[in-house]
Amino acid sequence: MQKARINLSKIAPKEILIPGSKSFTNRALIIASLAKGKSVLVNPLLSDDTIYMINALKKIGIDIKEDENKNLTITGKGGKFIEPEKQLFMGNSGTAIRFCTALLTIAPFKSTITGDKRMQKRPIKDLVKALRNLGAKVETIKKNGFPPLRIKGNILQGGSIKISGKASSQYVSAILMIAPYAQKDIVINIEDDLTSKPYIDMTIEIMNNFGVKVENNSYKNFKVTSGQRYKNREYKIETDISSASYFYALSALHNIDIPIKNINLNSVQPDIKFLDILKKMKDKNNPKKIKALGKINLNNMPDSVMIIAVMCAFANGKSVLTNIANLRIKESDRINALVTQLKKTGVDCKESADGIEINGDPEKLHGDILIETYSDHRMVMCMSILATKIPNLQILEPECTSKSYPNFFKDLESLGIEIKKEKIPNIYLTGMRGAGKSSIGKIIAKKIHYKFIDTDKEIEKQEKLPITEIIRRKNWFYFRKKEKYVIRHFAKQPETVISTGGGVILDNENVKTLKKHGEIVFLECDLIKLEARISKSTNRPPLTNKKSLKEELTKLWEQRKDKYLSSTDKIFDTGTNQSLEEKAESVIMLI
Repeated sequence: MQKARINLSKIAPKEILIPGSKSFTNRALIIASLAKGKSVLVNPLLSDDTIYMINALKKIGIDIKEDENKNLTITGKGGKFIEPEKQLFMGNSGTAIRFCTALLTIAPFKSTITGDKRMQKRPIKDLVKALRNLGAKVETIKKNGFPPLRIKGNILQGGSIKISGKASSQYVSAILMIAPYAQKDIVINIEDDLTSKPYIDMTIEIMNNFGVKVENNSYKNFKVTSGQRYKNREYKIETDISSASYFYALSALHNIDIPIKNINLNSVQPDIKFLDILKKMKDKNNPKKIKALGKINLNNMPDSVMIIAVMCAFANGKSVLTNIANLRIKESDRINALVTQLKKTGVDCKESADGIEINGDPEKLHGDILIETYSDHRMVMCMSILATKIPNLQILEPECTSKSYPNFFKDLESLGIEIKKEKIPNIYLTGMRGAGKSSIGKIIAKKIHYKFIDTDKEIEKQEKLPITEIIRRKNWFYFRKKEKYVIRHFAKQPETVISTGGGVILDNENVKTLKKHGEIVFLECDLIKLEARISKSTNRPPLTNKKSLKEELTKLWEQRKDKYLSSTDKIFDTGTNQSLEEKAESVIMLI
């Protein structure tokens, strides 16, 4: 995993060219594949999510070529596809997996589609149910309403169906795009309020541009007449306004002008309304300040909620962002993620079932914080904008912006913002018994998605005996030999956190191995606190002939102090009043 250090720096305004819209690109890829003949997509987004879509379409027989200008030529086959040799993997792309699930129901073969761990927790059962009611054969392999999915393609019968619109508009868009290829007309009746309506407008607009008409009855039901066919054409993908919103926010927070190229002010993209939000937040009497929003319904612009929340943190007063419950089933639970990370920086905020309340006060904000991003590209981007106003915010997983905006950090740097991205090395924790190596190490490993190894536990696992028994039945020499083996074996494995035994650093070969493959962090702690922590522990035999624990700890510290200090790369004091989680984050920041 990487982390990004963003340094406060003077921003030099410069025109920014934002990439094409992910939402338009993935819709256009599906529709161009259903058309017959060659279509050219101009200004498509080439990112993780769209590449998953492109690779899946290639595997079912669609020829897609990229030219020197990064435009895509798609040779559609009029709905005739070939059976993929392997299952289709969609990562954590909601549009790719939902659109392709619908697409595969009209293909005459069996197929399996899946995604990464997060995608396998994101709901899709409403789409599956709707497709079944149209005559498709789709089943969730794990019987839990989530991917992976097994699909037996057929001629889609069509007809009238009901579907909930609360969870995701992508279900409706997926069915609309394949509807012309059903045997009968398809009528989609929305059972409740449809979330993110502008994304449906986007789907209908692009279908119309490729020659298929959709009847929209006030978002209550939609009708697509069977037998219509998409016509191949050249289609220009609009600039992604959700990606542009980060730079619009940067302009507002720093009171500077950052021109954004090629924005369609008449776009159906929902985030075009972000410009209206900016007007509401502008303080005409003091351009350096922004105003709170009060209560505002953001249901129709979900991708902008996170950056709006960041802006609200800098606005004096209350902002209540409502009707955004569907953010909980995105790449992360974005409501909880936002509140959790904003609180770390001093923001007074709280979550509700479907919203976030923020009591903005810029004076209370502070840095020296590690920001977790939950592998969510929008968390990375909105927190990076936050970091341009608060000192020393380190942001985990900056690499995941490749999901929708691969050049995000390059564009920030083009404005003069100093960013240092670096790979987090293997982390090896050393220190006296009771310093917190195991408890802190586990939390570190979880936060950065690394493997965690406790050398003592690993030895016990291999020997099938507790350490006290290993020493009693064999001896300390045998134990140290096993310890060296464990260090040599696990230290060289990538993305690993190791909690070492207190005596590991006594062996120079161990130290040399650890330094070769990662960084050693010595967890320092006052001896009185160590004594209090381990006074009730009896899982380790004594290492000296001292009668009391206090005397033994003092003796061991005298013996090992120089080794601990000379071998370490970093020192962290675990005797503070921080929580274990805060200590773990501090160690990650220290690296």
